[in-house]
Amino acid sequence: MDALIFDFDGVIADSEPAHERAIRETAALEGFKVSHDLYTNEIIGLDDRDTFRLIGQHHEHELNASELAVLTDKKQDRFLELVDAGMVEAFPGSVELIREASARLPIAVCSGAVRVEIERVLENLGVRDLFPLIVTADDVEAAKPDPTGYSMTAQKLGVDASRCVAIEDTDKGIAAGKAAGLTVVGVCHSLPRERLSQADSVYATIEELSLDRLRELIAV
Repeated sequence: MDALIFDFDGVIADSEPAHERAIRETAALEGFKVSHDLYTNEIIGLDDRDTFRLIGQHHEHELNASELAVLTDKKQDRFLELVDAGMVEAFPGSVELIREASARLPIAVCSGAVRVEIERVLENLGVRDLFPLIVTADDVEAAKPDPTGYSMTAQKLGVDASRCVAIEDTDKGIAAGKAAGLTVVGVCHSLPRERLSQADSVYATIEELSLDRLRELIAV
């Protein structure tokens, strides 16, 4: 393994409840209802742009660029309020794995979230400076399950994608990593194990992972 790449929401940070709440409250301002089933079955793993496009489609309303921009900005503001209120914490074991890995090989974040959200949480967790590279929804035209983000991350790290391991919590993220040629580990923080079956290996939580265990997934 030449590099370890972390998804963010649902892998490092227990942030999906805050995202769901921010999305639901923002959508409600426009009269759109977002159920928990819609969030877990279709939204989770999407970036904010695709999230509100999907919500609009469910309400037979095709959002234009201006409407999307307003909704994503409002959602971002609400999410950051929830972060500052202490609603987002690290999953047990995530910060420890970040510290262990950063001392031994290149690490990065590849996420469908926007940069300001990721950096705010990483700063709160005390690990922002350990990531030399963060690739976000701001950096790509198409988010996961499109593989562009992961391909870009490997390229910017200067390593071959086949020598990278990614940690993901959604089927969309796993599909993106696999399509980019990475080895992908799934953690069942957000979805049940059966939704993560495309991963090369699946664990209940990130706390079960160590750098040595991850290295074993890539044959020398």
